[in-house]
Amino acid sequence: MDYVNADGSRSFCGNGSRALFAFLRSRDWMPAEGGYLKACDGRHAVAWDENFAEPGVELCPIAQPMVAYDGATFVDTGSPHHLIWVENTAIQDVHGKGREIRYRPEYEPSGTNVDFVQRIDSNNLSMRTYERGVEAETKACGTGAVAAAIADYVQRRGPLQREVNMPGGTLRVLMNEPDATGSFHGTWLYGAANEVLRAAWNGSKWTVLALALWMGWTPEAVSQTKWTDELVISVLTGSPGPDLYSAWGHTAIRVFDPGQTPPLDWTYNYGTFEFGEGFYMRFMRGELNYRLAKSSFSSLQREYLDYERAILEQPLALAQEDAEALVSYLEWNYLPENRVYAYKFFEDNCSSRILKVMDAVFGERWNSDCSNDAALGVTYREALRPYMHGDAWIEMGIDFILGPRADRLMPPCGSSFLPDGLMQQLQVASLDGQSVAGPPVELLPPQRSWFRSLNRSFWTHPVCWSVIILAWSFAWSLRRLLSYRSGRILPYWEALIGKAVLGLAGLLGLILTLMWLVTDHRDTWGNWNLVWASPLFPLLFFLKKGVLYHWLRWILSVVVMCFLLLSSLLPQFVPASLLVLGWAVWLCLDPWWVPRPFLSLAKQDL
Repeated sequence: MDYVNADGSRSFCGNGSRALFAFLRSRDWMPAEGGYLKACDGRHAVAWDENFAEPGVELCPIAQPMVAYDGATFVDTGSPHHLIWVENTAIQDVHGKGREIRYRPEYEPSGTNVDFVQRIDSNNLSMRTYERGVEAETKACGTGAVAAAIADYVQRRGPLQREVNMPGGTLRVLMNEPDATGSFHGTWLYGAANEVLRAAWNGSKWTVLALALWMGWTPEAVSQTKWTDELVISVLTGSPGPDLYSAWGHTAIRVFDPGQTPPLDWTYNYGTFEFGEGFYMRFMRGELNYRLAKSSFSSLQREYLDYERAILEQPLALAQEDAEALVSYLEWNYLPENRVYAYKFFEDNCSSRILKVMDAVFGERWNSDCSNDAALGVTYREALRPYMHGDAWIEMGIDFILGPRADRLMPPCGSSFLPDGLMQQLQVASLDGQSVAGPPVELLPPQRSWFRSLNRSFWTHPVCWSVIILAWSFAWSLRRLLSYRSGRILPYWEALIGKAVLGLAGLLGLILTLMWLVTDHRDTWGNWNLVWASPLFPLLFFLKKGVLYHWLRWILSVVVMCFLLLSSLLPQFVPASLLVLGWAVWLCLDPWWVPRPFLSLAKQDL
């Protein structure tokens, strides 16, 4: 094996060796249990760990670590590594500091890799690497993981195994006790190795292709392509992204034919829209049309790498004619007159569309097996919970906007509106009675938690602010009560400030009313939050202190109180943070101030 960096330099590559063994093993070009590979620094044993289903490589003898400047450590594991021990790898300037150290005089002429290592516990490390030759941060470095494990063992002893966590995944290093000279022998590196791309190289074909392109020829459209027997269709599942519109994940269909020249590798994506000024307003009105888009898989892969999102792939077990029929349907659906559809969050989106496509192409031969939906008995709101639970403000906002329709039990296959739900459903689906998809294969590992996870301080949490608003309303309500009993009248500006919560609630109620009356989003209709966030509240500021004002105020206070006391019986879930705001609104309505006609009737009854 000869590993060449982007700049042309050669070096031993631990991960490259493992990946090569995994590839050779998958093609039966090497014994399944392992063998030997020859690299630029010597011969390396390779083996397969059956317990973890991971390839491993044995490194050549490694000399005792040396002390570098500023408390750093230097280890040569076949590639040189300068290890800097830090408290937190997440905040390090890997590119800036790594580039500076990589060219230091003591490492001339070849330079060194620079690793920033954080100790997690006795056998867990976190690491980021600036790799020479790449001249940038690399997602995972095998020789660097071994260097960090050996240096940490020399300094702290403990177990003869280390797990090194890096942005690209986790590697395991197994060591033996050093010999009398301090050198390490029989050190093994293990970790995952997944196939990301497959293509075929034919020199003569590529020469002809280059000549044809130079003469002005362009490839035929996919719809006119004669597919080879290497055609593979798979469903891709993307992990949730950092933005709200991508918080639920994503689904696409991949069409890959490595037998073509050049290889064809396309993705068909039903989740495309024009994101620009007014997007969220159009979305709230229900006027946003989605469309089918087609792009190269490499562009999707680059996008997910940039946003540190994962891609999981489920190859579909389709006969050649079935695969071609599916591609033909996708190409027909991609025509300008067919590609646009009316988006519905729960019923028709980029994920749930996939099952509709399968039904349209295969008809009665296709069985989604909805009776085995793992999410039967779960409501739409409950299905969304894991995706928004890590961001308290998003969770509160969505709970506020969604009406009682979100608390319906999902129908069979209803969970497929979420990409993760579709991924599970495909594993039980069948074509002609035969399973069509298995567990997903990881193409890109997740580099952040799968679900949203924002660590908010106590003072920035919505529950804290709800309690603060409740305290504000209580204080001003008490002031108005004491003033009322003493016969004093508060200045108008004080009354206005004290009831600012009503203005805010009225504005929220107006938004909910508009989302009920002027949008096509039925999932926001009939929202019970309109009781405590009533669009009638602004009327109180215009009516001031007349009889109508007091009657409207008191009736609203009774209605809000009944809503709050009976909220657990409602057909819609209302979270605690919104109930706290509801009590703040109730206090702003001065419920202790009962209109005089009602008091007179009460006295007559007594």
